[in-house]
Amino acid sequence: MTLCPGDRCPIKQDCFRFTRKAYGRQNYFGSPPYNFTNQTCEYFLPPPKPTEQDIQVHAYHLWQRMGCPQGQDLEIWQQACQELEQSWLN
Repeated sequence: MTLCPGDRCPIKQDCFRFTRKAYGRQNYFGSPPYNFTNQTCEYFLPPPKPTEQDIQVHAYHLWQRMGCPQGQDLEIWQQACQELEQSWLN
Protein backbone atom coordinates (compact mmCIF):
# COMPACT_ATOMS: atom_id res chain seq x y z
CA MET A 1 0.00 0.00 0.00
CA THR A 2 1.28 3.43 -0.90
CA LEU A 3 1.31 5.68 2.15
CA CYS A 4 0.74 9.42 2.23
CA PRO A 5 3.18 11.94 3.74
CA GLY A 6 0.20 14.16 4.66
CA ASP A 7 1.92 17.51 4.14
CA ARG A 8 -0.71 20.28 4.46
CA CYS A 9 -3.51 17.74 3.91
CA PRO A 10 -6.62 18.72 5.92
CA ILE A 11 -8.01 15.15 6.03
CA LYS A 12 -4.80 13.30 6.93
CA GLN A 13 -5.90 12.37 10.48
CA ASP A 14 -8.90 10.49 9.03
CA CYS A 15 -6.96 8.71 6.28
CA PHE A 16 -5.51 5.24 6.81
CA ARG A 17 -2.74 5.94 4.27
CA PHE A 18 -1.40 8.61 6.67
CA THR A 19 -2.21 7.12 10.10
CA ARG A 20 -1.03 3.54 9.39
CA LYS A 21 2.26 2.67 11.04
CA ALA A 22 5.01 1.96 8.55
CA TYR A 23 7.06 -1.16 9.13
CA GLY A 24 10.22 -1.65 7.15
CA ARG A 25 10.49 -0.17 3.70
CA GLN A 26 7.35 1.60 2.46
CA ASN A 27 6.28 3.46 -0.66
CA TYR A 28 5.04 7.02 -0.23
CA PHE A 29 3.39 9.43 -2.63
CA GLY A 30 5.95 12.00 -3.81
CA SER A 31 3.57 14.73 -2.75
CA PRO A 32 0.20 14.57 -1.01
CA PRO A 33 -2.51 13.63 -3.52
CA TYR A 34 -5.06 15.96 -1.91
CA ASN A 35 -6.55 18.36 -4.46
CA PHE A 36 -7.02 21.77 -2.86
CA THR A 37 -9.02 23.07 -5.83
CA ASN A 38 -11.94 20.66 -5.44
CA GLN A 39 -11.08 19.67 -1.84
CA THR A 40 -10.94 15.91 -2.46
CA CYS A 41 -8.43 13.11 -2.46
CA GLU A 42 -8.88 10.28 -4.93
CA TYR A 43 -6.64 8.08 -2.76
CA PHE A 44 -8.44 8.70 0.55
CA LEU A 45 -8.74 5.46 2.48
CA PRO A 46 -10.83 5.40 5.68
CA PRO A 47 -9.45 3.33 8.55
CA PRO A 48 -10.62 -0.28 8.46
CA LYS A 49 -13.35 -1.26 10.89
CA PRO A 50 -13.65 -4.75 12.36
CA THR A 51 -16.73 -6.68 11.26
CA GLU A 52 -19.34 -7.83 13.75
CA GLN A 53 -18.09 -11.39 13.30
CA ASP A 54 -14.50 -10.30 14.10
CA ILE A 55 -15.75 -8.61 17.28
CA GLN A 56 -17.88 -11.60 18.22
CA VAL A 57 -14.97 -14.04 17.92
CA HIS A 58 -12.60 -11.76 19.83
CA ALA A 59 -15.18 -11.13 22.56
CA TYR A 60 -15.71 -14.87 22.93
CA HIS A 61 -11.97 -15.44 23.38
CA LEU A 62 -11.79 -12.60 25.92
CA TRP A 63 -14.76 -14.08 27.78
CA GLN A 64 -13.06 -17.48 27.92
CA ARG A 65 -9.74 -15.98 29.10
CA MET A 66 -11.61 -14.12 31.86
CA GLY A 67 -13.06 -17.37 33.17
CA CYS A 68 -16.50 -17.13 31.50
CA PRO A 69 -17.95 -14.45 33.81
CA GLN A 70 -21.70 -13.88 33.76
CA GLY A 71 -23.29 -10.43 33.39
CA GLN A 72 -20.31 -8.70 31.76
CA ASP A 73 -21.42 -9.10 28.14
CA LEU A 74 -21.45 -5.40 27.27
CA GLU A 75 -18.09 -4.66 28.93
CA ILE A 76 -16.42 -7.58 27.16
CA TRP A 77 -17.96 -6.59 23.82
CA GLN A 78 -16.70 -3.00 24.22
CA GLN A 79 -13.25 -4.23 25.19
CA ALA A 80 -13.17 -6.47 22.10
CA CYS A 81 -14.16 -3.52 19.89
CA GLN A 82 -11.45 -1.29 21.34
CA GLU A 83 -8.73 -3.94 21.11
CA LEU A 84 -9.55 -4.81 17.51
CA GLU A 85 -9.71 -1.19 16.38
CA GLN A 86 -6.32 -0.52 17.98
CA SER A 87 -4.73 -3.64 16.50
CA TRP A 88 -6.05 -2.87 13.01
CA LEU A 89 -4.55 0.62 13.10
CA ASN A 90 -1.10 -0.66 14.03
